[in-house]
Amino acid sequence: MILTVTRDGRYRAVPPTRLRGNPTGAGDACVAALAAGLAAGLPWPDILRDAVALSAAAAAPLAGDFPHDLYEQFRTDVSVETSHAPDAH
Repeated sequence: MILTVTRDGRYRAVPPTRLRGNPTGAGDACVAALAAGLAAGLPWPDILRDAVALSAAAAAPLAGDFPHDLYEQFRTDVSVETSHAPDAH
């Protein structure tokens, strides 16, 4: 799960299911997806969806393994909840 607060709102991205596996490298995968999404200028929900999907795929089932089909599946199954920031006064 990733919680993010920006000027535009608050976001919570959650993987589709509780995952089991070796989390070694999952944090690095998450940061890489965040950096790539920011560099590409993608909207926050898309960035966070990719970050959760990539880190989840990197954690299952073995460290260093990256099942691309699992990443693609997670990209469609990650939920991103949005609440917009209140107007500043």
